[in-house]
Amino acid sequence: MKWLRHQLEAAGLARYSPIQAAISCLGLAAAVSSWVQLSFGVLGLSLFAFLAVVGIGIETLRLTATARSDQLAKYWPEVIDSLQSASSSGLGIIDALAEIASSGPIRLRPVFAELVERIDKGLGTDNCLDWFKSQFGQLQADRLVELIRVATNSGGVGYLDSLREQAHRTRSEIALWGELESKQGWVTGTAKLAIIAPWIIVATLSSRPENVAIYNTSEGLTVLVFGLVVSLVAYRMVTLLGALSRPRRVFTQ
Repeated sequence: MKWLRHQLEAAGLARYSPIQAAISCLGLAAAVSSWVQLSFGVLGLSLFAFLAVVGIGIETLRLTATARSDQLAKYWPEVIDSLQSASSSGLGIIDALAEIASSGPIRLRPVFAELVERIDKGLGTDNCLDWFKSQFGQLQADRLVELIRVATNSGGVGYLDSLREQAHRTRSEIALWGELESKQGWVTGTAKLAIIAPWIIVATLSSRPENVAIYNTSEGLTVLVFGLVVSLVAYRMVTLLGALSRPRRVFTQ
């Protein structure tokens, strides 16, 4: 559930709980598999449809989370630079955050504005910063929040130097990951499409009654179940071997 919660946050869906997301995905999978069973009458194909919808749902969520994180990541160097300038000019941290809410990157302004509003309402700085992290679900946001938290508790000792270091690290990571993902993304995408291809053939052949009768025999069902297991193993291997080892979010509960 922790992985699912992190993915929902990164995708901008923090308002939904992992349980709500899981129930929605399973409900949709059950509906699709029922339709496939009624349409084709092949149990093995219906089982694949159920698992395929669940897999597509997870993959869609993961891709949405990755795409949103990559889009937002490019804004963080500008945010950090703004905090550096504000700190150098003597502005307090809360005032610097308010400045970003009014003149920072347009896409980030609403979240910064609500963060400042929550702090002004006296909801507690730590709770507000935790809420802020959940709105982005990004490593860069986590680092900035923890830096602000430490600076607030320590009176700002080393804050400016830490901002410079974080700005340099963030720019380096963005450049590196952009290059790696552009080279590897099309390979894993093609491999995943290849896993679905045999089942499209099964669905096409199921349009003929004699093929449906064969698929529903014990031998036919065994072949389909074996193919389903092979597809699941292949999918897992693709996700494991093709995944890039991104830095994990460690500043989360």
